[in-house]
Amino acid sequence: MIRNYLKIAWRSLWKNRLFTLLNSAGLAIGLSVALLLLLYVRDERAFDRHYTNADRIARITLTASFDGETMHWGNAPNIVGPTMKAQLPGIEEQVRFLRHNYGQTAFVNAIGFASKFAETRLYWADSTLFKVFDIPLLVGNPNTALAGPDRVILSQSTARRYFGTANPLGNVLNVDGQQKLEVTGVYADLPATATLDADLIGSWASVKWASNPTNQSWSNASFETYLLVRPETDLTRLAGQMNAILERNVKPGDRFYTLGLQPLTDVHLHSPGFTNTSTDRVGDQSQVNILLILAIVILVIAGINYMNLATAQSQVRSREVGINKAVGATRTQLIGRFYTETTLVVTGSLLLGIGLVVISLPFFNDLAEKQLTLGSLLTPDMLGNLLVLGLLVILLPGLYPALHLSRFSAKHLMNPSYRSSTGAGWLRRSLVVAQFTASLILIISTFLFYRQLQYIQQRKLGYEPTQVVAVSTAAVPSKEHMESLTNDFRSLSSIDEVCRAQTYPGKTGSGRSLNKPLDDKASTYITTNRVTSDFIKVLGLKLLAGTTLPAAKSDKLDTDNESDTTVQIVLNKTAVDFLGYTPEQAIGKKAPGVFDNNAEIVGVVDDFHFQSLHQPIGAYGFHNANTENRTFLLVRTQTRNLPETMRQLQAAYQKNLPDAAFEYVFLDQYLNNLYRSEQRTARVVLIFAGLAILIACLGLFGLAAFTAEQRTKEIGIRKVMGASVTNLVVLLSGDFLKLILVAIVIASPMAWWGMHQWLQNFAYKIDIEWWVFALAGLLAAGISLLTVSFQSIKAALMNPVKSLRSE
Repeated sequence: MIRNYLKIAWRSLWKNRLFTLLNSAGLAIGLSVALLLLLYVRDERAFDRHYTNADRIARITLTASFDGETMHWGNAPNIVGPTMKAQLPGIEEQVRFLRHNYGQTAFVNAIGFASKFAETRLYWADSTLFKVFDIPLLVGNPNTALAGPDRVILSQSTARRYFGTANPLGNVLNVDGQQKLEVTGVYADLPATATLDADLIGSWASVKWASNPTNQSWSNASFETYLLVRPETDLTRLAGQMNAILERNVKPGDRFYTLGLQPLTDVHLHSPGFTNTSTDRVGDQSQVNILLILAIVILVIAGINYMNLATAQSQVRSREVGINKAVGATRTQLIGRFYTETTLVVTGSLLLGIGLVVISLPFFNDLAEKQLTLGSLLTPDMLGNLLVLGLLVILLPGLYPALHLSRFSAKHLMNPSYRSSTGAGWLRRSLVVAQFTASLILIISTFLFYRQLQYIQQRKLGYEPTQVVAVSTAAVPSKEHMESLTNDFRSLSSIDEVCRAQTYPGKTGSGRSLNKPLDDKASTYITTNRVTSDFIKVLGLKLLAGTTLPAAKSDKLDTDNESDTTVQIVLNKTAVDFLGYTPEQAIGKKAPGVFDNNAEIVGVVDDFHFQSLHQPIGAYGFHNANTENRTFLLVRTQTRNLPETMRQLQAAYQKNLPDAAFEYVFLDQYLNNLYRSEQRTARVVLIFAGLAILIACLGLFGLAAFTAEQRTKEIGIRKVMGASVTNLVVLLSGDFLKLILVAIVIASPMAWWGMHQWLQNFAYKIDIEWWVFALAGLLAAGISLLTVSFQSIKAALMNPVKSLRSE
């Protein structure tokens, strides 16, 4: 029986080769796209789940409030972890992380080895690291590897970079030319789905200021802290207990934050609104949802294709089914026949789809910035997804022809009035509307994605980041070297301005509180940046009032002692507005709360975007207090010959620092990377939206061919009566265009709502204008018209004698 089903199904599919090809191609593309997107979603959701105790690990978070504004931080003060562990029985262990110099590049070389490296992923961690995270230590003892000062463990690939095949244990690394660390262990490379992205982990005791008991503070929230809680511990209740301890230790006037707990498995996808975090591996649940919805939409479009073509064919095959029923075929046998055909098409499409995944996976990895492998397809959950997808596509699209046709009597199916009375036409039109509604939503969403990203990239930032290079100077060993390097940079004819800076716009600075005059309780968060006097010229800031920082003091080196406790500060307009001054009134006033109320306002610059456009402009201050190291030289270059300028800068750098790597970043490129997640999602949506439209057009092409075939005699009669080719094309295309118009009406409000929700993630965003929907509608109508016109013109050009002679 099954053999006969297969034989009959194969004959039927071969007889209708065009429809079989269109069905198979549409399903294969849809399934391959869905599989790729499911692989991406699975990878994002797999973050940190490889740890044995993942369900018992939580990160301490901090919610700070300034002047009614709430901020969420992923870091906490260094005293919080040890205090909570000591006082709360629900906490089994704690571990703190500190990124080297708050995320600055570390210049590292192995003593006795020639290579030198610029490391951006050097962390310092408590010796309890291995009690919280089960990180496999390939070489070394986890109980002693980080127990004590001046120790470091390396990832396996990092150890290979430094020492090749030599045994790394006992070798010494020189960090920034200032600190020597003994290699005490090598750990397996952390997977790409680990939030902790360290290449080197130094012992906590090596950071003297952070590990010193006298420096344990409730105010400096610079430390990412994870807790291993006991089984069945309620995190909400535990957070309440932590805040009770906070209240006992910090008086209300100094308590600007509350503590919270975030499960480790939530950290990756639920932290886009968090600042002050260490890791760069931050995902976004909303972006994952977008791609998951895209996968579902494309699958639906591909499934609708099959249903459309299947219902069209079912009308043609009604007499065949009637004859089969007349000669004794049962309904079960007919259902089996139809589902055998569907299974053959879907199985072939699934195999073809898997082949497309194999071919396109490297391209998709580049597009989505992932490291997905073919092995990801063979995991139990992905094999289960494949099985479910296959069954759904077999069962649902094959439902109508299998159940609908098999329920009628042979007399009814062979009656000429059947084709006109069946509801297949109505169902087919509804499916076309649904298909193009989904496609239009994708077109509109993709267009608005790109408009928002273009708006971000073209918006005036309030300063000029183009051609400004931030050169890391963390490895400079002395003030003499710094003076020599700075002077060598300034002497280059292709350099306009140079200044030293703690940080630069887009990168986190130091956080402080700015109070309102005469009201210490009214405060706002202010980002501060220690710079030298030329910063205004280098960054191209607009000075509204006053002057820049005094050169005599601000240009002193970080190692110089300051006898004068007075600090000069240049505020942005937002900070001055908070204080209640005009720019002119602010000059000569103190900035309350900043540097023990000793900060004198000497200048006011216009507002500029020092964070991504996800956040509104906050208070910002440039100062000359001897409080933080200025680890960057900001260099404004000329545009005549940028490659040659960079070669000159590198030569000057290596002349002064022969043992350090030349590490730099262009400010405009760095700012562009702040929107990397959105850019990545927009690229994926653009390409896959195009594929979704292609799938829809395949179905439309098939339906146009079917319609033209069904109306062959009508076309012939109209041509004999004098109808032109244009009249016939309009006649055949008009029905489809009406369906596209209905799809535009349905899709527009749905797309508006979805994109309106997405745009709420940005403080500065585009307006959703009506012409976007009109343009998307015209594009969809144009694509569908081109698709349908091919078959329409072909039918209209056919010889009417041949058309009228056909049966």
